[in-house]
Amino acid sequence: MASNIMEQYVKKTKTFLKEFTKMFFAEKYNEEISNEYISKYIEARIYNFGDNEHRFFYRRIYASLVNCKKELEKEFPKIDEKVLEDNLKVYQFIFYIDGVRPIADLNQFVKMICASRKIKFEVKEAIRSLEGRMLKIIKQYQEEKESLAKKYETTDFVLDIEKYTLIDNTYKVDIKYNFKIPYIYSNKVISEVFDEGIIKEDKLIIEYMLLTLECIKDINKGNFATKYIVDFSNSLFKKQSKLKQTLKTINDSAIQDKVFLKLFYKDFDENKELIYDLMKEGYRFAIIIDDSFEPTSSNLRKLDIFKYMLVPEKCKNYEAIKEEQTKLNNIIIYE
Repeated sequence: MASNIMEQYVKKTKTFLKEFTKMFFAEKYNEEISNEYISKYIEARIYNFGDNEHRFFYRRIYASLVNCKKELEKEFPKIDEKVLEDNLKVYQFIFYIDGVRPIADLNQFVKMICASRKIKFEVKEAIRSLEGRMLKIIKQYQEEKESLAKKYETTDFVLDIEKYTLIDNTYKVDIKYNFKIPYIYSNKVISEVFDEGIIKEDKLIIEYMLLTLECIKDINKGNFATKYIVDFSNSLFKKQSKLKQTLKTINDSAIQDKVFLKLFYKDFDENKELIYDLMKEGYRFAIIIDDSFEPTSSNLRKLDIFKYMLVPEKCKNYEAIKEEQTKLNNIIIYE
């Protein structure tokens, strides 16, 4: 069954942020203001929205939160300035809890949070056993994120990720089986079985889910530049239900920004309207030039919608495209 791991990951993060801020502010908790900051934090932390000029990831996120405060000042002119400022400052703790910055000692860190809460944030309302309760929800949140990854990890399959030569931040992704198959089957037969028909379609779901976990690792480090080019199956164009189920695994803009599905020109030419619709939904494709493509200037310009153009060496138009490459807007990968 296809699962959208990123959707689950974001939901866990939002739930924790709400629980933590509610516990931290107690009677001073303002749900509407807190939710605005949470939304802005998710946008910057996971989706890389906002100011990208800062070198350090936490500073980029903080800049977005500062902008959020300015927007809230206009939207809620009568609200106490301290409420807006304190809801901003609490993220100095969240950066550490959520792995944006490293924590040396979690227990000591929680003690510091509680002390700061009383002195700097002037939250006088006491919560019984606050340190213990806060430590518990932080550990639970961190464990849930780890268990989410482990839930979808498998020893039967492994991703083979290889950087494209001379192309910055771009990787070719394949999936390898990691289990024994009876020796009576040749490597050729095994390869054909795994790379064709229904088995290939089902394999893609596993591949996309494992790749999502890889993307989440990148995002946790503030790495939004790395892109992955991964297989796709043209047989899915005739199976709308299964196509939807397969793409569900990467139906999130953070993942869609990093993952490009390989698409032969012939399949693009035959399914243009459907592919345009999928692109409008955020899915990205890397076009593979095959022998059906005529490399006229007009045809090449039509492919500007694809960030990546893959040109196999055996393609009959290999040399013709090389001659035109300086005029093209695509990132061209010669294979």
